[in-house]
Amino acid sequence: MLDVNMRLISMLGLLTGIVIIGLALDYLYIARRPVRWGLYVAIAGILCGVGLTLTAVLPENNIYGRVFCQGDIKNKVVALTFDDGPYPPYTEQILDILKADDVKATFFIVGKNAAQHPDLVRRIFMEGHQIGNHTYHHIDLLKANRQTVIEELERTNDVLLSITGVKPHIVRPPHGFRDPVVLEVMAGLGLKVVEWSVMSRDWTNPGVEKIVNRTLDKITNGSVVLLHDGDGIRSEASRAQTVAAVRLIIEHLKTEGYSFVTVDDILANMKGVSR
Repeated sequence: MLDVNMRLISMLGLLTGIVIIGLALDYLYIARRPVRWGLYVAIAGILCGVGLTLTAVLPENNIYGRVFCQGDIKNKVVALTFDDGPYPPYTEQILDILKADDVKATFFIVGKNAAQHPDLVRRIFMEGHQIGNHTYHHIDLLKANRQTVIEELERTNDVLLSITGVKPHIVRPPHGFRDPVVLEVMAGLGLKVVEWSVMSRDWTNPGVEKIVNRTLDKITNGSVVLLHDGDGIRSEASRAQTVAAVRLIIEHLKTEGYSFVTVDDILANMKGVSR
């Protein structure tokens, strides 16, 4: 695990400078003999930058700090997770489906949306679903300074606590983006970072069939599925396709013998993890 108290954007800026210097030295024939050191340094800088970026955006990478994206493969369970809500009428529609099918899920809630729709948050909680922190304004935390990251998380925790009486202990950074500082802040607030192992890209509204197939094709024991009942703080895009897809996904997975659990249930069955 990389223990670097430095922002990803700063690291990429430093590497960009190294690449430019390397290319300049090569172009000016200053670092070409006996080998083209300037060019090789530039290439190494580019590859390093790509690697650092991937570690910040790919859900399964733990290089900056521990994240959770997959449960114990011994158990035939699936955790459905919904981001960006609450967002009427789609959150209500998804809750209706979950209730009818006796399915528990996890909702990573945007604080501003929670403040606007407290009754929906209350319903999510009262119907036995888990609630997680998804920041207050759904911002890219890689572009935010440390204090802003803290404020985004604490403000959301405060709103959710005031509505449900319970403070979340799990968090999903918007888009899954994180760097050493983001993870350090989250750990300091006692928040476990939860990513995903199955992504259907439902937010692009590719069609119900595609959402269903993309999800089912990747499901394994312990999968954590990323879906969306909201649209950030814009609340403009339709989530009707996701609603229809959720019903079909649940129906199919039940026929395959899967049970549906919350993220806490996933974490509870992982060695060395306390809820």
